[in-house]
This record gives sequence, structure tokens and C-alpha cells, in this order.
Amino acid sequence: MSKGKKTATQEARTSFLIRLMHGWESRVLTHPWLVLFVALAACGVTLQYTMKYLTVNTNTADTLSTELPFQKNRIRFETEFPQDVSTVVLLVEGKTPEQASDAVDALQQKLAGQPATIESVYVPDGGDFFARNGLLYLNLEDLEKVSRDLSAAQPFFGRLAEDNSLDGFFGIYAQALDAKESDLPVELGAFTRRLDEAFRAALEQRPYRLSWQQLIMGQKEGLGITKRFIVIRPKLFFEELMPAAKAMATIDRAIDDIRADTLSDVQVRKTGEVVLEYEEMLTVQESVTVAGLVSTVLVCLTLWLAYRSFKLMFATFLTLGMGLVFSMGFATLAIGQLNLISISFTVLFIGMGDAYSSHFCLRYRELILRGMPQRAALRETFASTGSALLLCTLTAAIGLYAFIPTAYSGVAELGIIAGTSMFIALATTFTVLPAIMNILPYKPSRRAVQHRPRALTRALLSNWPMRYAAPIRILTLILGVAAAALLSRIMIDFNPINLRDPSTESVKTFKYLLKSRDTSPMTLASLASNEEDAHARIRRFEELASVDSVRSIFDFVPDRQDEKLAAIADLALVLGPQLQNFPAASEAKPNLQTLEKLHAALRKRLDKSHDPDVAALDGSLERLLEQLRASPPQAVQDRLDALEKSVLGGLRKTITHLSTSLEAEPITLDSLPADIRERWISKDGLYRLQIFPRYDLNDLDKLREFIQQAQTVDPDVTDLPVTYLESMNAVIVAFAQAFGTALGAITLLLLLILRNLKDTLLVLLPLLLASLFTAAVTVLIHVPFNFANIIALPLLFGLGVDNGIHMAHRLHYLKSTHDALLDSSEAKGVFYGALTTVFSFASLAFTPHPGMSSMGILLAIGLMLSLVCALIVLPAFAARRVKV
Repeated sequence: MSKGKKTATQEARTSFLIRLMHGWESRVLTHPWLVLFVALAACGVTLQYTMKYLTVNTNTADTLSTELPFQKNRIRFETEFPQDVSTVVLLVEGKTPEQASDAVDALQQKLAGQPATIESVYVPDGGDFFARNGLLYLNLEDLEKVSRDLSAAQPFFGRLAEDNSLDGFFGIYAQALDAKESDLPVELGAFTRRLDEAFRAALEQRPYRLSWQQLIMGQKEGLGITKRFIVIRPKLFFEELMPAAKAMATIDRAIDDIRADTLSDVQVRKTGEVVLEYEEMLTVQESVTVAGLVSTVLVCLTLWLAYRSFKLMFATFLTLGMGLVFSMGFATLAIGQLNLISISFTVLFIGMGDAYSSHFCLRYRELILRGMPQRAALRETFASTGSALLLCTLTAAIGLYAFIPTAYSGVAELGIIAGTSMFIALATTFTVLPAIMNILPYKPSRRAVQHRPRALTRALLSNWPMRYAAPIRILTLILGVAAAALLSRIMIDFNPINLRDPSTESVKTFKYLLKSRDTSPMTLASLASNEEDAHARIRRFEELASVDSVRSIFDFVPDRQDEKLAAIADLALVLGPQLQNFPAASEAKPNLQTLEKLHAALRKRLDKSHDPDVAALDGSLERLLEQLRASPPQAVQDRLDALEKSVLGGLRKTITHLSTSLEAEPITLDSLPADIRERWISKDGLYRLQIFPRYDLNDLDKLREFIQQAQTVDPDVTDLPVTYLESMNAVIVAFAQAFGTALGAITLLLLLILRNLKDTLLVLLPLLLASLFTAAVTVLIHVPFNFANIIALPLLFGLGVDNGIHMAHRLHYLKSTHDALLDSSEAKGVFYGALTTVFSFASLAFTPHPGMSSMGILLAIGLMLSLVCALIVLPAFAARRVKV
């Protein structure tokens, strides 16, 4: 095509666009009240529809396509074993086994009685089965030691049965202090130290329960003893914004109730999928509210600096508000829900939509200040900004739509909603905004009309980027090379738990559980087709260097049962009748003489030889006696009763538990309770294997090694480690795909519209440089890429391309009529529009949600760098084409 024909074609296309804009403008400006009324009515209907039907999905697993192989494996596992899906996990920690057991029993009873909000309550190591057969799960050596210790304690049980009171117990203890051999069931020092704890608690008048299970049965602290789990399946009300709110309120009330009295020092921690999502939703709500308020304040400040007009600010905010409502309505209609990523589109819309309004208002203001009449200024604003804003909308939408074909469905939904919202923002900018401006015309003050910038301001707003083009280009190249060198040090955080608020109870509990191999949620799951296959896989998994152990249904069938049952039977012959006939506590009340006799026995022992444990107990007892002697009689009796309860209150329950444990029976797979079998063998006959890692899986290399080794045995292993690693891989692929799609599509669109390779490269230059510099900044500020902020670079193409388009557009105009590039409405529109967008995303950085915060930080940095590149670097590289 000849140059003349090409120019004619461009003029014809421009003329058509101008005629189209004038036609649109005449209809909007002729009936502004009608346009505003229709828009407000539609906005009201849309808002009602949105509030009724829009939901929020906080499940991070749903942010990736369910068609991915690892997602299919996860869904298959959850389908076969649904008991642990959508659960609340309580970790109950007591100072003693009795305390933990009492708390678990109380919570189970309270929650099981709440069918309206709680579907089921399961205690993994609770129930009659474990109470009766618990001794079979000890190894034979430990069981034989327990048997010897309990047999040796027979005289103690016999003597205490004769006088089950504080006076009787102290009598046995006093004789033990004076004898070479005692009837106490454990070493004297252990008893002495526990009694001292009881007396010190009595001095401070705080609850205490001496642990007879630890004294008599030698139980230590740890999982299954002082740490117990409760697994709760709550009823979720998905028609509500917070589906788990009612269940969580029920659980919190139950925890408060059981800790109100003697269990006040029991610690109950909450975690699990439901709690993580519930607290995530609370954090997201708080984050969006905080970000919205901060964004509004910063945008207001920026718009005031740009417009110096409350009318233009009001028009902009009303336009933005209505556009946001329409965008939310589209999200409700097209998707029906917001996820933890797409929910941030509200802040994104404010920043991007405001940029459109800023360009329109600043151009309109510039023309008014030149003395152009109101209607003519609006007509010229339509004509001069229309083509650039339309192109910006197309490129921004492409950058956002680029996520749709990816497997990262969470960002794909964001792309659909935010990409379409750009067209909604353009529509409201060309309808609602001019209608309001026609109803409330801008009338500049005399000061604004006569304002002349100072010399320094005029210098800053001149063409200095082109005047100093050579050094700017050299500096840009140097910085570009330095940034490229940093790319190899980019960090990636694969753990989605790090995107959640670390101050929430569920996250703290999750990380607490990670510290122990026994409680770590970071295990793999393998599904074996039958018993033979399960045994074969267990052997192969246990041979792997990265595997610590494998748990299965077979672990519930104790080994060497014949020998263990024989040992238990022998113990039952020795202790059985005595334990079964152990009397209730004596009705005799303790008195001061009870303590004084013990005090005398302690002093007698200390006169013979110094024992630090006995000395400590004697000191505590002496202080207690001093308090009691100075107290009223009723207060004395109350405190003595409390002391007796703290020392002997748990003995009867321990005796009952011990007696029950002597009734153990042979265990087979078929005799296991149904609630155990169904958690390890599915209805389809699949055997669940739980594989525990040998190393800390917070190390990415160790995580990858653990999974890859396990996949040599079963390629379809699943659970959290696989989900974390494969999700990261899928997100990286999605990022690369979206980045490439956005770059290719925007480049093609620019070539088709601009019909000039140099102009296209000029527009893309700020984007490419900003993306490179942003990636380098993540290394310098130690912010790794994660599931949330990795979308920053592709979004820069959608958001930052506008700046290049506007500046390239003005550079063409600069050739003939304007010699102060940075003082033009386009440059100011780029500056203030980008600044409001930066502030919108920067507001996310102040939220407590780490995912949103990191996304806000990177987008704010990226857009600021894009702004600098558009205002300074782009003119410098275009300087040869413009007469300075």
C-alpha cells in the first residue's frame, strides 16, 4: 500500500471513530438525567441480585482445575475416605492424662448433643475399644514392666482400700518416709514431687489434679496421653456467606464451657480445613475492608491533587461505584462466586476504572481551562480520548483474559471478572461520567485559569526525558542487565499455608502440628487395591530413604498378642479382684491434724538426712498450715476438701480404667470397630496407607524427594505434600502461559491497530522493562513468588500497557503542537491514573492477609515501575522521532 493510500485509510478510520463518538456523545449529553436515572435503577437491581446470589469460596484446592491429574487423585481419595473432608480438628492438651481425658470426654458429650450444627464427633483413640485393649498396643517389654510395677503396687492398693481418704493416704506416705522399703507404687521421690505440686496449688488456691495414671502406670507426656485429637464434622450452611459460622460458634461455646471450672488450664487448639477456611474468610473480609478504606482515602487525595474540583471527584466516584456494582453483578451471573484471588478484583477495579475516569476528566478540565465551552469540551474529550481508552480497554482485557485458558482456575475466574469489568468501566466512563459532568459542569476558579506553574515545575513538566535521552537510555540498559542477572535468584514459596494470616489460631495450630512427626499433616496417602497389595506397598515404602514410617489398618492389630494376653491375664489374677472391689472415697473429712501429722513425718525424715524433694514439700506444707490456721473454720474445711480432691480425686477413675484394661481380648481385622475400619478400608475395599516423611518438608528439595520416591511405589500418591508441590508447578505453568498469551495477543493487537512495528515496540518497552525490574525487586526485598502474587507480571501487561498507549499517542501529537510532554493531559492522566491504581494495590499491602498483601506489594511496585518507564524511558527511546 502506498503512503498516500495508507494515510487515507487511517483518516477514514479516524473519521468513522470520531463520528461514532460524536453520535454517542450527542445522545448521552442530550438526555443526561435519563441516562443517570436508568443507570441508577439498573444499579439498584444489580445490587439486590448480587447480594442474594453471590457467594465466596475459600477452599484453596478449588483454585486449580479439577482436571489436573493430581487433583483427580485427591478427589478420588476424598471420595473413598470422606470422613476427614471438611472437618474441624481439635488438639486437646492437658498437663496430665486425666486432665486431657476429662476435657475430651466433656467436649465429645457437649458437641454430640448439638445435632443442629454438628454432624459427627470422632475421638481417634477414644471409646470402649481402646479403654479395654489399650495395654495390647504397648510393646511386650513395656507391658512386662507395667505388669511388674503394678504387681509391686498391690500392697498400696490394699492398704488404701482400707482407708480411702487423705488421712489414710498420708499415713501410707509417712510410713514410706520412715521405711527402707515402701508400699508406694512408684519411687518415693516421684510421689514427693507430685505432692509438692498439689500443696503449692493449694497455697495459690488454683485447680490441680494429681495424675495417678502417670504415677502408677508410668505414662509420659505426648500424643495419645496428654495430647488428644477430636475430629468434628460440622454442618455447613452454604447458602450463607460464612457456611461454618454456626458450627464454629457451637464449638467455641463448648470449649469455653469446659474450661470454665477445673479444666481452666487445658489448652484446646483448633485447625482443620473448615477452621482454616473460616478464619481465612474472616481475614479476607477484614483485608478487603481495610484495603477499601485505605484505597478510598489515597484515591481521594490523588484525585484532589489532579482535579482540584469536588464536582469532578464526585462524578468519578459515583461512576466508579456504579461500575463496581455492575461488575459484581456480572461476577454473580457469570461465575456465581468469588475465590480468595478473584475477591481482590474490587480493589483492582477501583484502580483501573479510576484511570479511565482520570484521563477523561483531566482532558475535559484541560479544555475548559483553555476557555472551550462546556458542550464543546465534552465533545472534544470524547473524540480525543475515545480511541486511546478503547485501545486501553482491549489491551487490559487481553492481559486479564490471558488467564482463562490456564489450569489456574482461581486466577482464570479473576481474569473473566476483571477483564469484563474493564468494558464495564469504559461504558460507565462514556455514559454515567459525562452525564454527571453535564448536570454538574466544571467551572474553574479564576485562580485555576490564571495559574502559572513555577520555573521548577515547568522544568519538571517539560520534555527533559527526551532532552537527556542518551544518558537515560544508557542507565536503562545498565539497570536492565543488572536486573536480568538477579533473575536466577528468584524465590518461590510453594506452601499455601504461608498465604494465610499467621496470627489466626488455625494456622498457628497447623504449624505447631508440623513440628512433630507424629502429628504432622504433611503425610502422603496411597490407596491399595487389596490386603496383599497393601502389605507389598508397605514393605516398599518403608525401604525408601525419605520415609520414616507407614501407618495402615494393620497397625490396629497388635503383634505378639498371645504373649501380651498372657501377661495381662497374670496381672488380672493378681490385681483384678482388688481393683474391682476398690471402695469409693471415705466420707471422713480431712482436718488440720491430717496435715500436722504429715508435717511431723516430714520433719522426722529431714532430721535423719537432707532430701531436697522432702525439704521442698515440707516448706510448702508449712506455708499452707500457716494460711489455714489464720483462716475461718469453714474456709479451712473447704480448702482441705479441695486438697483431698486434688490428691485423690483421680484415683478412682484410674483404678476403673486399669480394671477395664485387664479385660483385653484378641484383636483381628474383623473385630476392629466400624469407625476405625471405615477410616482405613473404603466401601470399595481400598486400603488406605498413610506415609510419614523422615525429613522436614518445609525444605522444597526434601518435599520433592519425598514425593518422587513415593511415586516409584505408587504414581498416584496424594495428600497435602503432592497438592502443594503440584499446585506450585501448575501455577508456574499457568503463569508462563498467561504471560506468553498476554504478550503475544497484546503485541498482535497493537500491530493491527497501530500498523507500525516501531510504535508497537515503543508501547511494549515500558511493560517489558517494568516486568523485568519487578522480578528483580522480589529478590532485593526478599518477597518470593507465591500462588497469589505470581499473577502480578501478566497483570502488568493488562494494566501497564495503557500508559504506553497514552504516551505514544501524545508523542505523535507532540510533533506539531505541544512542546511540554509531561504537562499534557495524557501525561497527567497517565501519572494520576497510574498513581491511583498503585495506591489501590498498595492498600492491599496493609492487610493482615499475607497472600493479598504480597500481591498488592508486587502490583504496586510493578505499576510504579511501569509508570516511570512510560513517562521517562519511553520518551527517551522515542527522542529521535521528535523535534525537541
